[in-house]
Amino acid sequence: MSYNVKLDVFEGPLDLLLFFIKRDEINIYDIPISYITQEYLQYLEMMKQMNLHLAGEFILMASLLMRIKVQMLLPRESVENEEEIEDPRTELVQMLVEYQKYQEASSIFRAFEEKQLKYYPVITSSEDSYLDPGIFLSDVNLIDLGISFKNLLDSLPKPKYYEIETYKININRQSQVLRTMFESRKRLRFAEIAKTLKNRIEVVVTFLAILEMTKSAEIKVSQKTVFGDIYLTRIQTKDVDVIADA
Repeated sequence: MSYNVKLDVFEGPLDLLLFFIKRDEINIYDIPISYITQEYLQYLEMMKQMNLHLAGEFILMASLLMRIKVQMLLPRESVENEEEIEDPRTELVQMLVEYQKYQEASSIFRAFEEKQLKYYPVITSSEDSYLDPGIFLSDVNLIDLGISFKNLLDSLPKPKYYEIETYKININRQSQVLRTMFESRKRLRFAEIAKTLKNRIEVVVTFLAILEMTKSAEIKVSQKTVFGDIYLTRIQTKDVDVIADA
């Protein structure tokens, strides 16, 4: 039976240390040096057992971790009126912070690269790369350019202008027209009224006028058969009858 072992590939010792810090959610400014050193040495030991070549920078980092660990274990004497003793981990923290900045910048540039790979440059033929535009434009002046633009404008289709006709028509006016037609007749056939209408606007306004006159009980609309002729009949009011009798 065979076993497949997969190892994470780290670019260097700082990359490995950052992996441990992120994995275990360690504060980079307060590194437990004993724990980190143990994890680091265990990883190197595993690489040795796998017969993997250890780069010199990994061994150098191991010695730095051991030195920091020894300095952390040594007793410190507190002496008054002296500057604060520097933390042995300061150098390592600075290295990790700087390396982390480079990692973040590398991620940004990698994202730019992946985005740029989605675009393809326009490829021109090598035969046109050596041509000098000045050779072809050497005899061109502003007058020639103006004539070219004029010819272009003349070749374009001419714009068409339309006149908008206004209609001075409203419901009251059409109602008065109908009343004038009722002066000689008491009942009108709708088809006769329709013959006097000249356009759609007159049709719509006349229809609205008929509705208004029907609503005010001035006329009534009737139809004897389905789909038959429609008749408009004027309704005589009492006031009109009195005036007529007088």
